[in-house]
Amino acid sequence: MKFIHTADLHIGKFVNEFSMLKDQEYILNQMIDIIEEEQADGLIIAGDIYDRSIPPAEAVSVLDNFLSRLVDKGIRIFMISGNHDSPERIGFAKSIVEEKGLYIAGTYDGNARSITLQDKYGNLNIHLLPFVKPAVVKYYLQEDKIEDYHHSVEAMIKKFDIVENERNILLTHYFITSGATIPEISDSESVISVGGVDNVDASVFEGYDYVALGHIHRPQIIGGSHIRYAGSPIKYSFSEVHHKKSVTVIELKEKGKVDIRTRELTPIHNMRKIKGNLKELMSEDIIKEADVNDYIQATLTDADEIMDPIGTLRSVYPNTMQVIIEKNIKNNENVVAFEKIKNRSTIDIYEEFYQSVTGQEFDEKRYEVMKEIIEEASGEEV
Repeated sequence: MKFIHTADLHIGKFVNEFSMLKDQEYILNQMIDIIEEEQADGLIIAGDIYDRSIPPAEAVSVLDNFLSRLVDKGIRIFMISGNHDSPERIGFAKSIVEEKGLYIAGTYDGNARSITLQDKYGNLNIHLLPFVKPAVVKYYLQEDKIEDYHHSVEAMIKKFDIVENERNILLTHYFITSGATIPEISDSESVISVGGVDNVDASVFEGYDYVALGHIHRPQIIGGSHIRYAGSPIKYSFSEVHHKKSVTVIELKEKGKVDIRTRELTPIHNMRKIKGNLKELMSEDIIKEADVNDYIQATLTDADEIMDPIGTLRSVYPNTMQVIIEKNIKNNENVVAFEKIKNRSTIDIYEEFYQSVTGQEFDEKRYEVMKEIIEEASGEEV
């Protein structure tokens, strides 16, 4: 049985005040083409369906069209809510749409949500575990030890009936780590936190043939080749410029035999960075290097002030999202500044910094407080 795994659609998202809805519609159509080419039996969407809990009407319409077309083609869909979603809205009318092959886990009420499919290799159990906060899990399961995300996920998984000699897939949406290894994150994701009580260790997934993760926007594995983030289908920040967006293709044959590969997605507008002075970036040689309709972050190195740089850039690059002004400083100026700082005490440097930022006098009371802090931090007398 073959499935396509995706996540973090964030339908309705704006990036730097640009609506991504047309880009999302384009990439969802591309997913449908891949599903048909692969002759997949189902689609897995591992959370963050929408970008916010109350999505705009246009976003709902885009998702409705996408899911309806798949259902009409007889493709089963397995979908959970993520931390960006409203569980109640995602799970609306789930008992009705199941008749069409759309299986949704939005809210959590203490019960495990599983669907069993069959093929020539026997039963295939798909377990749906939406994003749930520990307090909610603790309320429903009445277990005192549930104080963090790891223990709450561990407790929820125990509610699933995992048959060891059958194939088992889990869908979930958390920040998964593996010992000291953490996934690579980007600027566009709302990671709960890195380290501490908000991580879930991959060890809780023992016994699963494939774990379909959502929440992190770069496609990657964590804790084993069968535990995977599909990543977002579109680049949502300039920290993702070098990401290759894709969907994951999973084919489960007999127990213990899982083939995993990816299919790359091609956006309607790529996201890229350009750097140079304004004249260079507007030159024909630079313009013809790539599609001028890409989403652009431009770093300008001009020494002089520029009037309306973003307007000028948009006359050639209409989808310029960000402009960064980078002032060039001569090397000898850096050396002089460094030597000036090197020969001064920490408290003198702080005094100058304080006065330049606040415009207030660095009086004796402030001096004594700062002196105490520096001595405590450095272990030396000021």
